[in-house]
Amino acid sequence: MISHLRLKTTKNLSPSINLQVDDNGFEFVVINHKNFDATFSLHGAHLIHFQIKQQAPLIYLSKSTPYNHSKAIRGGVPICWPWFGNTEESKSKNLPSHGFARISQWVLSTVNEYETGVDLEFTLTATAETKAIWNHDFSLTLKASLSDHIELSLVTDNTSNEDFTYGGALHTYLHVANSGLCSVEGLAASYKDSLDNGKRKNSDQILNINGSVDSIYDANEQKIVVNDESNQRKIVINNEGNDSVVVWNPWIEIAKKFVDLPDDGYKTMLCVESAITAKQGVLVKSGCSHTLKTVIK
Repeated sequence: MISHLRLKTTKNLSPSINLQVDDNGFEFVVINHKNFDATFSLHGAHLIHFQIKQQAPLIYLSKSTPYNHSKAIRGGVPICWPWFGNTEESKSKNLPSHGFARISQWVLSTVNEYETGVDLEFTLTATAETKAIWNHDFSLTLKASLSDHIELSLVTDNTSNEDFTYGGALHTYLHVANSGLCSVEGLAASYKDSLDNGKRKNSDQILNINGSVDSIYDANEQKIVVNDESNQRKIVINNEGNDSVVVWNPWIEIAKKFVDLPDDGYKTMLCVESAITAKQGVLVKSGCSHTLKTVIK
């Protein structure tokens, strides 16, 4: 459970899964499985908590984040779609950063509980409101499989009569004991440094977190390992369908600028994201689909 949220159950979905709501009507899917605890928000189909029994949480959530239907949740695994960051078009039209999927209300369409875990599916489809922002018909599905690991697959179906391109990310906030004692292994040999005007740099493929980092690494076939030294564990990440891996930690001064992040929040979080950041995005032909995936254990 997430202790700082005051929730009441409105519907039992399976022996371990309940639909719960806060005082403002914000809905959550709360999972208390014998092997793990987890929580999704229907706002954004957003995984905000995952913790294997008797272990430290695997996912970071800011205790300062507001639960507001017009705002994104800080932490968890936000779904950035159909673009990543602020594109030139989104900035010129004052459109939402990272797209609209993370601030949209999704529908829980499938619930399946079994001995070792649960499978859930959340769906989002085009509406007049989304087409005013991004003029395409689509069906978006988040397939979540939780057991002794997290598996998230974001499936983009092009239901329009025209091809389209998209970008985005599964913007994972990992919970770590002390980010300053973390390192990341298995990164690609080059990256763009967003803190240095996107300059292309070479990487030694091991990143020690000792300050602010906002780097976009080329995707590769290797597994990525986060050494969470103070928790005495290794977090292993495998991605599919992405062209980039984004590593981000705001560190001290930048963290202070976020009203939805505690000043010391940077100490216990580290983002390692399965992302599509290339300007051309991913082409999805009419009637076809594309899957962006991350597996974390």
